[in-house]
Amino acid sequence: MKNNIKIAMLGGDMRQLAVAKSLSLSYDDIRLWGISGASLYGADGISLYSDITGALEDARFAVLPLPASTDGVSLNCPLLDGGERPKLSEIARRLSKDTAIIGGRIPDSFRCLAESEGIKVFDYFESEDFQVKNAYTTAEAAVSIAMNTLDRNIRGAKIAITGYGRISKHLCSLLAAIGADVTVAARKSSDIAWAESSGYKTVRILPNANSLSVLQVGYDVIYNTVPHWLFDRDFLARVDKNTFIVDLASAPGGVDICAAKELGSNVSWATSLPGKYAPRSAGELIAECVDRIIGEEAAL
Repeated sequence: MKNNIKIAMLGGDMRQLAVAKSLSLSYDDIRLWGISGASLYGADGISLYSDITGALEDARFAVLPLPASTDGVSLNCPLLDGGERPKLSEIARRLSKDTAIIGGRIPDSFRCLAESEGIKVFDYFESEDFQVKNAYTTAEAAVSIAMNTLDRNIRGAKIAITGYGRISKHLCSLLAAIGADVTVAARKSSDIAWAESSGYKTVRILPNANSLSVLQVGYDVIYNTVPHWLFDRDFLARVDKNTFIVDLASAPGGVDICAAKELGSNVSWATSLPGKYAPRSAGELIAECVDRIIGEEAAL
């Protein structure tokens, strides 16, 4: 028997539709707004709303997308067909104190506003479990980008990865399993030690030194996961023109965008990959987190 808790799902990309479909297995009153042309075939319990006010009426939970906003002001609605994107502050004013907000990468300003009105706010992106699993999807998509761009196999390709966080660890593992020659460039000695222990070659990133110059020649792909400008104009001017650079880092990224465009560098800025390459899997992961939060709150 399904739970009759009312859930409003606002905006987002195809991940949000996948979240709704996954939740509809357990909840029978899901109101979807802001995703035009959504196919609800085989998804009982989901209703499409053209009016955000109607979607939010008596909702126990308002589920926002990942990210909740791209500009810190308005709701992220890339699939909204016509009309202005609603401001997050307007959404907060439409909610009652009995409605809790669940979303990903919720702006601090919106969180403070909602909480000042007595509205609970939950950000599933802050969960380490979610970030580790989501990082895998990003890594798999990053491998796909290289496969679809290079004129050679990944097996035997010489690939460097800057940083050794969640995404990098998954990416190293996937590439090595295919047979790539993997090098990790990292700043922390502990990251270097872990990378070496996993069998990867390493390069130490040193401050105030051109330590990445060794990556300028001989690499088929360089993946950057560090949200800091490592690849400046000088690096881009000297790097092998056949080297494909994929920037996976969050803003401000790791590549000098202006210099890359002026120099005609072979760079791909790969952001929000889970939503672009595997929206169903990414949405199902989000749904797990949302369902857990709803269950915990409903039990109070």
